[in-house]
Amino acid sequence: MGIELEYKLAVANPAQLEQILFDPQVKEVQVGDYQIFEMATIYYDTPDRRLGTLRWTLRLRQENNQLVATLKTPYQGKMRGEWSCEAANIQEAVPVLLETGAPEELTGLLSGQTLEPVCAARFTRRAANLRFADGSVCELAGDVGLLAGGGKEEALCEIEVELKSGDAAMAEAFARELQDKFGLREEPLSKFARASALAEGKR
Repeated sequence: MGIELEYKLAVANPAQLEQILFDPQVKEVQVGDYQIFEMATIYYDTPDRRLGTLRWTLRLRQENNQLVATLKTPYQGKMRGEWSCEAANIQEAVPVLLETGAPEELTGLLSGQTLEPVCAARFTRRAANLRFADGSVCELAGDVGLLAGGGKEEALCEIEVELKSGDAAMAEAFARELQDKFGLREEPLSKFARASALAEGKR
């Protein structure tokens, strides 16, 4: 199982996002230039929302010219289980995700069920790795775009700090430094949770 640990910070607007991405404190530890990804994500669930009830997320995302399917499940604290594979569609992806180690419970949840689009997200991501003095590596990603659900859209502008290797405390400390320096608030909800709430008329 892949383990994802990330800190998500809401950013006021694209201008503030630029300020953060090119801040001297960030540049000190940045490895290489920012890579740009055009992201188009569709989130799927059964008609009775079996996955959402368990706080599982199943998505198909186009990352530039590549289609990637991902399943995420709750784990410990801010960590989540994560499994990904390349796939042309979500139906094709499910058995491959199971082969990569996704929970067998997924088979039972989807037995006799169809998968339907629930909500979506479209955004541009700029991402680069950060290497800290102890050797820990995090990815810093800035996302600007839209969440969509239920015929409604909501602006998306946020920073993600994701641990790639090393000490989890370094990722948390760096995220807290950004939060304090730029007056950011931690975003407790995932993109899926916010887009799903739009679809349900809760936002």
